[in-house]
Amino acid sequence: MPRILIGAGFEEYKAFLTTAGMAAVGLLGVVVAAVLVERVGRKWILAITGPLSALALVIVAFVVDIPSAAVFWLLVFGFVVQVAIPVLYTYVSELYPTELRGSGFGWASTFSRLGAGFGPLIFASVLWPQLGLATSFTLAGGLVLLAVLWMAFFSPETKQHALD
Repeated sequence: MPRILIGAGFEEYKAFLTTAGMAAVGLLGVVVAAVLVERVGRKWILAITGPLSALALVIVAFVVDIPSAAVFWLLVFGFVVQVAIPVLYTYVSELYPTELRGSGFGWASTFSRLGAGFGPLIFASVLWPQLGLATSFTLAGGLVLLAVLWMAFFSPETKQHALD
């Protein structure tokens, strides 16, 4: 994110400070996730936070030249995505039966880490230079929507269910 902000004209320290702020508001997001996870359910939280975080990044791409707006939407993103992440870890581990939970979650986490490693590389070297920031974030947001739709129709809700 700092590279995007610096490219949009942010001074280096402001770009890194904004990114740090994004992580700081994420702490509040984790608290909100802990409060809501048993009340609302994993699927609903993910169904709301996934598209909202993607939308926040698309908005950032369109307002990146307006520093105050870009900072605001990055803070929104930092909060919303950190509501999603702990819920996602909880949800994914609960999808596996007890005897497979450790290895199943391990494999899921491995693929998550691969995506977290290669995703930014592909974004920075292919998508952003070829398609631009707004189109790249919109494409990523579309993939998030597809994942949420898949989850909505094909994945169970695990809220208040006993683990097998």
